[in-house]
Amino acid sequence: MSFLRRPSRLTPLGNMITVVAVSIGAGVALVIYVYVVGISGDREVKGDILVGGIIGLLLATGVGVYFAQLAARRISRIQEAARKVADGDFTTRIPVDSGGQLGQLARSFNEMQSRLDELDSARKQFIANASHELRTPIFSLGGFVELLEDEDPDPEARDEFVHAMREQVERLTKLTGDLLDLSQMDAGGMAARRRRVDLGEIAREIVREFGPRASSRDSRLELRTPDRAAVAETDPDWIRRILRILLDNALTHTAEGTKVTVTSYNSGERAELTVSDEGPGIQRRSQARIFERFYTEDSVSGSGLGLAIARELSQRMGGRLTVTSSKGFTAFTLDLPGVALTPQVPAGDGAAA
Repeated sequence: MSFLRRPSRLTPLGNMITVVAVSIGAGVALVIYVYVVGISGDREVKGDILVGGIIGLLLATGVGVYFAQLAARRISRIQEAARKVADGDFTTRIPVDSGGQLGQLARSFNEMQSRLDELDSARKQFIANASHELRTPIFSLGGFVELLEDEDPDPEARDEFVHAMREQVERLTKLTGDLLDLSQMDAGGMAARRRRVDLGEIAREIVREFGPRASSRDSRLELRTPDRAAVAETDPDWIRRILRILLDNALTHTAEGTKVTVTSYNSGERAELTVSDEGPGIQRRSQARIFERFYTEDSVSGSGLGLAIARELSQRMGGRLTVTSSKGFTAFTLDLPGVALTPQVPAGDGAAA
C-alpha cells in the first residue's frame, strides 16, 4: 500500500496519530485473543482470531495514516502561512475545510492575518503622512535659508522671512511633539494619573490662558460653570491638554470675532466639558473622520493630529470625545465618569473672558 511507503512525510503529530491508531488496533486484537484462547480455552478459532487481528491491525494502520496525513497537510498549510507572515506577507488565507480544532485554528489564524494586515496598512499610512507633514515645513525653511544666503533683503523683508521661519519651526516643534505623544500612546508608555478634579476650575484656568490670543483676533471666550461643580476622577494634565487642543482648534478654524464658549456641567452620573463655537461648522462627511490621525478637511491647514490625540486621551481616562456640528455651530464634548462632590472641591460660578 502506498501509505505504508511514505511514513517519513508525516509530522510528529501525524506519527503520534498513526501510533495511537495502530496501538488501539493491536490492543483490541490482543484482548480478543487472550479472552477467547487463554480464558475461554477455545483454540479452534485461534487461527481465525490471528487473521482477523492482522486485518484489523492493517485497517487501523491505514485509517491512522490517512487521518495523520490529513492533519499533516492542514498543519503544513498553517506553517507555510506563518512563514509568509514572518516575511511580511499578510494576504495568504488558509482554507477552512473542517469544523474541528484545526478548523478553529485556521479561522483564528485568518483573523490574525486580517488584523495584522490592517495594522501594517495603518503603519505605512502613518509613516507616509508623517513624512509628508514633516517635509513641508522643512522645505519651507530650506527655501528661506537660500533666500537669505543668496540675496540681500532689506530689513523689512528680512523680518518677514524670520517671522515665517519662526512659524515653521513652531509647526515642526508641535508636530514632532504630537508624533512623540502618539508613539508613546501606541507603546503603552502613557498612563493617567487620576485624582478628583473640578472640570470648571480647569476650564477657567485654560480660558484665562487663551484670553490674549482670543483678544488679538477680536474673539470672545465665554466660560459657563454650574452651581454644582462638575467633578471627575481623572488626570488634570490630560484634561488641560484636551482643552487646549479644542480651544486651539476653535480659534484657528473660525473667523475673527467668532464667539467661543467653554461649558462644564453634570449630566446624571457623568461630568462633561464642551467647547462650542459659532463658526461655519464641519461638513457632515468630515465629522465621521475628524478624529482620524492626519485627517484634515481640504480647506483646513494643520497636521490633523490634535483631535486624534484628544480622543485617545479621553478614551484612556474612561471617557469619550464627540462632535456635533451644523451650519453656524460646532461643539466638541468631553464626557467623563463623574464622582460625588466633596467639601474640598468648591463649586464654580459663571465667568467670561
